[in-house]
Amino acid sequence: MAGLPLAAAGTALAASAENRTPTAPTEPGALPFSADELDRALTARLLSPEETGALPATRIERASPGTLTVHVGSLSRIVVIGDRTGPSAARVVALVIAELLSAGTQTTVATPAAIPPSAAVAAPPPVTAAPLYVIAAAPPPPGLGSTWRLCVTAGATKGTGNEELLAGTVDIDLVVSLGRRLRLAPSAGLTITPTRDVGTFDEVSFVGAEARALGGAGVGPVDVLAGPVVSRYSIGGATPHAGVLFGVEAMARLAAPLSNRLRLVVATRLDAFADRARVHWVDGGTYATPRVGIGVGVGLAWDWSS
Repeated sequence: MAGLPLAAAGTALAASAENRTPTAPTEPGALPFSADELDRALTARLLSPEETGALPATRIERASPGTLTVHVGSLSRIVVIGDRTGPSAARVVALVIAELLSAGTQTTVATPAAIPPSAAVAAPPPVTAAPLYVIAAAPPPPGLGSTWRLCVTAGATKGTGNEELLAGTVDIDLVVSLGRRLRLAPSAGLTITPTRDVGTFDEVSFVGAEARALGGAGVGPVDVLAGPVVSRYSIGGATPHAGVLFGVEAMARLAAPLSNRLRLVVATRLDAFADRARVHWVDGGTYATPRVGIGVGVGLAWDWSS
């Protein structure tokens, strides 16, 4: 910042004081920082620990939203701080006070011992310093860069037919937010139907491991995603069988914040498979994997940024 070195500006000030009060904000409750925060900023950035002194009359007042007016003696500056608050805003104002102190020190000149009457000239008109605008760096716009969210949910799913049994589910989704709305979500899941009718001809169980590649959009706290799903399954019981199912999945997930990073998640899934497996028992009963399955899960999500 232009002007005399800050140490020189401090030395040029009037008498020292053991405990100085650098500023006197006229509207302390309306300013985005406290007097203590500004005092620390001035002490750290303007005056060395060896220097003592009393600043000239200093006032700070709000000019408009995001703008302050700083008065130091007869000089003043307009400071644009935007949405900064606390120590960050105090540091910007401290730099402006340093500029005003340096400008005031530079305008102090020695008075000649004697000026002959014949050499007397009219005093130049006072020069009013032009306002100095300090533009604080704005934070990056929201939605830029990528944000990662790990979701873990547990619930249940069932096919739409009577021969398709209720099964428990556990799902893990890694949701990558690209920009404001775009979402990518590789996902894995486990579907389990416990063994039923143990020891009979109708004994059956099911275990499926799913892999998904989902993508879609986020609208506020809701993500809407869709993509292909592959399920490696194993049917146990009286007629064991194993294979692979191929299909697509659509899902909607609501995330409600619990803390800065932790969120409560509720997800619904709709799976449609191109193929299915059906088991027929000797007594005429059947079991089948779902052609269309509907699931609901509840869990937690953890957010972090790249």
